[in-house]
Parts: sequence; structure tokens; C-alpha cells
Amino acid sequence: MLGEIEAGQAILGIGGVGLGVAAARDLRHRAEFGPGGVLSWAVIGVSRAWPLRSLLAWERYRVVLVLQCVAGLAAPVAAVTTRAGAAALACALAAAALLTLQRSGYGTDGSDQMFALGMVAAAVTLTLGGLYGRLFLAFLATQLLLSYVIAGVAKLASSTWRDGSCLAKILTTASYGSPRVAALLAARPVLALALAWGVMVLESAFWLVVLVPRGLMWCLLAAAAAMHLGIACVMGLRTFLFAFVGAYPALVFTIASVMG
Repeated sequence: MLGEIEAGQAILGIGGVGLGVAAARDLRHRAEFGPGGVLSWAVIGVSRAWPLRSLLAWERYRVVLVLQCVAGLAAPVAAVTTRAGAAALACALAAAALLTLQRSGYGTDGSDQMFALGMVAAAVTLTLGGLYGRLFLAFLATQLLLSYVIAGVAKLASSTWRDGSCLAKILTTASYGSPRVAALLAARPVLALALAWGVMVLESAFWLVVLVPRGLMWCLLAAAAAMHLGIACVMGLRTFLFAFVGAYPALVFTIASVMG
């Protein structure tokens, strides 16, 4: 059985790499954060209090991103060394993830929220453990389940998802496009329909992971991870893979604790 400390270490190891990747991505697109960029602090920081205005202006925020990148890439090693070292790194990455959310609601997505929740859960678990750790792991597991189910139900309400045309349309966008895959799906509507319904059913029924036997639980987790991997490869949403799969240890631990 996965223990609470091991769950916290696994969240740190997986989610930390994702935060490192996210920081590297932002540093690569630094023009968006600098003067004249769409995420310039002169634009998005006008309503922030002075301490945050001082810290999160690009000249200082890029230092935060460099430190986040280094700490994130070191997370898998730190997670399996001393508990104190893992706890300290988890606290630092949790602070960085929360700063990202505080800097602006623009330019963030669901992976940023999941990273913050995951790192806070890991930090509390590795620092305090016991009841506090179990409660934070349970909260993260619940958030993970809700994220999948709400996303699946929202897709089911969309006619373009139900008829399978949505994927080809999404893949023609500038942000998440893949012209070759979009053309493939447009030419093969049956395949597009099967993929769309596969995603909707998997997300909507993901909550069954808490009820099915252990073998089927692992199959559901593997299917969801494969879905994120496919999205990362086709659409470039790599951080979602680390953010959501990084929360799986909390779910596995909580299921084992509750169901026995």
C-alpha cells in the first residue's frame, strides 16, 4: 500500500518536473511578459498591492521562474532523498505555483491550478504528515475527480463533441493546432467520433475509479494518463500531463485508505 509520505514524494517528483517544464516554457516566451507583451506587468499588475508589484514585475519574476525551473527538474531526486529536503523543495515549489496564479488570471489554465493544489498537498504531507497530510491528499484526490467529471459532462452537453467534429476544429486553431492530425480526422469522421466519445466517456466515468477492483482502477488511470500523453504530443499541452498524473498518487492513497 502506498503510504502518505510516499504519496507526497510521488506528487513532488512528478508535479515538480511539470513546474520545471512550465517555467522553461515561460522563459522561452519571455517577450510576452516583458515590456509591450500581452502579459506585461504594466498591463496586468496595475491593480496589485505594492509588495506583489515589486516581486512579480518581469525583472524579478524571471528570477522566480529560473529558480522554479531548477527546483522542478531537481524534484525527482529530492523526493527520494531526505524527507526534510523533499518538504523544503515542495514548499518552495508550492510558493512558486501560487505566485503564478497570483500574478495574473490571464495566460493560466487548469494545469496551473492543479500544480498549485498538488504542491500544497505535497508540502503539507511531507512537512506535517499525519491527519493533515491525509486530509490534503484527500482534497487533492477529490479535486482530481471533479476536474475529470465536470470536463466530461461539459463536453457531453456540446453538440460538436457529440457528433465528433470538435477535435478537427480544435486542431485547426493557432494555439493548439496540428494541421496534419486535423486533416486526418476531417477525412475520417468515424475515427473522430470514436475519439471524441472515448474522451467524454473516460472523463465522465472517471469517478468509478473509487469503486472498481484494483486492477480496473489501474486500467482507468493508465487510460487517462495515455489521453494526457496524446494531448501533449498533438496539442502541445505538456504541463497537463504532469499536473494531472502528478495528482494520481493522492487518489491511489485515498482510495486505499477509505476502501481498504
